[in-house]
Amino acid sequence: MANLSNYAEEIFLNHVFRDETISLDGNYLGLVSSTATDEDLESGDLTNEITGYDGDRKSASYNSAYQSEGKGTIENSGNIDFENMPNEEIGYVILCDSATKGSGNIIIWAPADSVKTANEGDTYRIQDGQFTTQID
Repeated sequence: MANLSNYAEEIFLNHVFRDETISLDGNYLGLVSSTATDEDLESGDLTNEITGYDGDRKSASYNSAYQSEGKGTIENSGNIDFENMPNEEIGYVILCDSATKGSGNIIIWAPADSVKTANEGDTYRIQDGQFTTQID
């Protein structure tokens, strides 16, 4: 289950109730180690973000939003690959407003389907439709 960060909750509320513009520089997926806590990610702490894979955070495309069991739902379109991983336990996926690892704001965070240990040089793949976010 995906969760909105404190930052995202506040910009959403300010947009709805105060007509403030939401301005994001994009949305980029990153990985966080299993040593992080829900509280770390809720507060926007990027300390445990995994930075040893190739390139920046990964840009993703999304299918159109739809209703599923009374919840607004959206999911990624296409596979998202994090190549040449370091030896690390992956515990969470984050969606941020900056492509650069370790910077920007966490918008959404979600526990990985299961904690996975990536061995050095592995590719960690988020399958098509696997990063699903719902709003109820």
